[in-house]
Amino acid sequence: MNAAAPGRLLGAPVTLHQGEWLQSAISRWAWDIFGVSRGALIDAMGLAHFGVEMISTLGTRLYAEPAQALAYATGLPRARLHEATMESQDGKLIWLNRTREDLTSATVLKDGMWTWQAGTRYCPDCLAEAPGVFQLIWRSPWVYACLLHKRILLDACPVCHHDLVEMRSRNRDPFDPSTCRANIAPGGATRQIHCLAALTETWDNTPIRPDSAPFRAQQHILTGRGAPAQKQLLWLLQSAATGLRGAKAFQEIAELSGMDPDSLAGLFDEEPHVGISPPKNAYAMAALIGAAYTLTHSDESAVAQIIRSATFTRPPARPPRDVGFGPGSPRELLARWPHAPTGFRQQILRSLDPDLTTGQRILWDTAGSGGSVSTHGGLRANGDKRATGIPLLLWPEWCSRFDLDGPVIGPTLAAALATAVRAVGTAETDPDETRLARVLRPRMLGTPEQTDRLLAGISELAGVIDRTDPIINYQRRLSLPAAELLPQEHWRLLAESIAVAPGHTRLHRNARRYLWQRLTLTPIPPELRAAARDDAAEYTVFTTRMTAELQAALDQYGEAFLHNHAIYEPVTWSPETAATRVWPGADILDLDLELLHSLLSDGVYTHHRLRDALRIPIRRVLRAIDAAPPSTGKAVTTADWSTLLPPTGPDASRRPQGSASPGKTGAS
Repeated sequence: MNAAAPGRLLGAPVTLHQGEWLQSAISRWAWDIFGVSRGALIDAMGLAHFGVEMISTLGTRLYAEPAQALAYATGLPRARLHEATMESQDGKLIWLNRTREDLTSATVLKDGMWTWQAGTRYCPDCLAEAPGVFQLIWRSPWVYACLLHKRILLDACPVCHHDLVEMRSRNRDPFDPSTCRANIAPGGATRQIHCLAALTETWDNTPIRPDSAPFRAQQHILTGRGAPAQKQLLWLLQSAATGLRGAKAFQEIAELSGMDPDSLAGLFDEEPHVGISPPKNAYAMAALIGAAYTLTHSDESAVAQIIRSATFTRPPARPPRDVGFGPGSPRELLARWPHAPTGFRQQILRSLDPDLTTGQRILWDTAGSGGSVSTHGGLRANGDKRATGIPLLLWPEWCSRFDLDGPVIGPTLAAALATAVRAVGTAETDPDETRLARVLRPRMLGTPEQTDRLLAGISELAGVIDRTDPIINYQRRLSLPAAELLPQEHWRLLAESIAVAPGHTRLHRNARRYLWQRLTLTPIPPELRAAARDDAAEYTVFTTRMTAELQAALDQYGEAFLHNHAIYEPVTWSPETAATRVWPGADILDLDLELLHSLLSDGVYTHHRLRDALRIPIRRVLRAIDAAPPSTGKAVTTADWSTLLPPTGPDASRRPQGSASPGKTGAS
């Protein structure tokens, strides 16, 4: 070996190819430049005193002392040497263990994201163009194709078919790194016989089309390495690949990847534990990842049956005791697609939606479309917004859209629907479906087709709540003092302003009830109830006889009452959605409103006559009256309640008094 040049120990300059693995470079330098063995070159670079383990891990993690020696010997910057180690790809295509000090170790992670402990693939065309240069990324099982030469990588020698033998130690015999070092000696032989076949001379040229799923998946994997989105992609592909492989869905793998099913026969290794390791064969890996990519990047409806088939093909696992779920439950079904990211978990469950109970469909949010669920995070429901923004009785507009005209009482339906909306996508925090089973009765669900539209609509409404700020804090309104609402003297002033006789105690009590329900959308509190047998019937008559003038006057008073308690919100409100969805029920005013007003003006208030004339359930009639009550045509005056109910709170000075709120809804 030549004497070292000033500042270097080596007598000739060395280079690292872009993306080359450090151990590959050492072997190449020894053969191509100096014509010596790896061991001789390693010793000459000042690494003679390092042990076997330190030398074998040079290409994994470069510790400070050997890094300094290599940098001095080669003249290459330490940063450039580091780029040639597996550590530079840690968390991108390769995953290394961590030390107790949370530093990268020189060992490969065995669990979690797929990573090899050892081994490499290679592209014969790349080796022909750059002899002896093995790319660092070929050491990742996630790299199975050469995008430059548009071909599947090879895993073994084209002649002896043995796995490639990596050179990571102090070999004392010179060898050409572009040849096979596999031992082909017969069993029992005392000496090794190396294959020495040229790795570039291969008949196996498996092209991969740029428009194919495996090629597009490989492009996506190698784009943005290290970014959070790329790591999410790998978890997504690994989960989908594990589910397909675990189900032995080889025909589906071929179909999704676009690869010949006959060529895949026998390429997938048997797995003692499903999903622990990737396929060893590059062709099998290309097919599997291509299939996983298609499965997770196609329209849901096109692949739902494949997901369902792959899920139920595998026998159910036996969950540990006391884990809270059993075979066939949503959690156990998801376990057949391990490590699935949230979005894919939702897609899986939506594919299994026909096989789940109504409660499971709501709790896991499986009935909504992929687009609607993605807008509100699905399983990441916003509990705070729902607690404050959803009343105990669902908004009448939405009750109407979800009303299938079954034999059920209006307030019961409103309470059940509100419970369902709050529960959408909460399975991770509250998986108990018994509460939903108690309130959502079969008569509310209709036919299977109606149930599908109902649950999809409930999911849509939950999304509206999650992605918008609530206009009304219903939780805060529950603390309003119902006993102080509309006392007798205030009622007399209100009735006088619209030329209505204040009547007896029952009329006053019903007005208070009506206003309370408009403000809170809750059942009538005990303070506003009466012991009379006909109390509920009288309140129903009151709501049936509601007029536009009385409702507006009550809303004006309700606004002043809210301001008096430092609440500056509309009296009523209902969320809106831009979704062009076919709701299972009718809109709240989808009836002959002119006929309804005519009947009421003629004094027709009995429910059976209104129901028969309009041919709809009476609860729909009552909602329509509440949404658009008829006018009496009488002249009214506007009462100024600011003196009797002065505004309080920091916003009091900036709020106009006596103005009507932009209310839209009322009691269910």
